[in-house]
Amino acid sequence: MASQQPADMTEVLAIVIPIKAFHQAKERLSDLLTPAERFNLAKSCAQRVLQASAGYKIFVVCDDEQVAQWARSQNARIVWQTQAGLNNAVEAGVKAARAQNFDLAMIVHSDLPLATGFSQLFDGCDLQTLNTSITVVPDRHEDGTNVMIVPTASEFEFAYGRNSFIEHQLIAKRCNLTVRIIHDQDLSVDIDTAQDLELAQKLQKNN
Repeated sequence: MASQQPADMTEVLAIVIPIKAFHQAKERLSDLLTPAERFNLAKSCAQRVLQASAGYKIFVVCDDEQVAQWARSQNARIVWQTQAGLNNAVEAGVKAARAQNFDLAMIVHSDLPLATGFSQLFDGCDLQTLNTSITVVPDRHEDGTNVMIVPTASEFEFAYGRNSFIEHQLIAKRCNLTVRIIHDQDLSVDIDTAQDLELAQKLQKNN
């Protein structure tokens, strides 16, 4: 029997985007950018990610009413974060996707300034593979996890933070899930430091 190809991933996959309050985002850049500039940077990056997610059901996880109002205006569904921390936010978003009968959840950070789309992450990959694996897109340092696809029915526990790229692979093996690693030049760029911002601005000018 031929493997089932994910002809229309929008029917089986939802995108989960945790978004921190814009006025609290990018505090590590406070020596470089004003509060207003950090606000605008966080919002513009989130806008870019939502635009890249067009066509999919989007679950924005947040604990800030301003973010929630903005995300609703972008046709995203809001998942209110009741427990602090990125891992709790992602878990809440994946649970919401599962409750809406999505088999897969793609977790995407909101600070990916070069994101244009995500179809390349499952090109040539059948649904059976996606349902029995995690897909990991690391940051450019191969330390963090910028994008990840997980089956919503799994007992996968999230470990965002330092060394999450390695930690997520270890957790997948404990859950009997195989690991797909995809290095994507655009999705590997996030903005945490001044060097990240400089690189993103340089690459944006070249595109």
